Amino acid sequence: MPHFDAYEDLVGKWRWRLVAGNDRTVATSGESYDSHWHAMRAAEVVRGAAAAAQMSSVPADGVKDALGEIIERELTEAR
Repeated sequence: MPHFDAYEDLVGKWRWRLVAGNDRTVATSGESYDSHWHAMRAAEVVRGAAAAAQMSSVPADGVKDALGEIIERELTEAR
């Protein structure tokens, strides 16, 4: 079952991670925290925000939409 946990990093700070049902890490915190409790609290905030988040089909600024370019090229060549 997917779950969040917290772990101590190499410099003694705490980070959270999201572990999938197959025990693979699928997301990690981008920052470290002073305590296990603070890391888990941050994970709780992420969990709540992710549940309300919408998926975006638009690539982030500066990121090429490689799949879109391939589809456009294929459609152009098919014409």
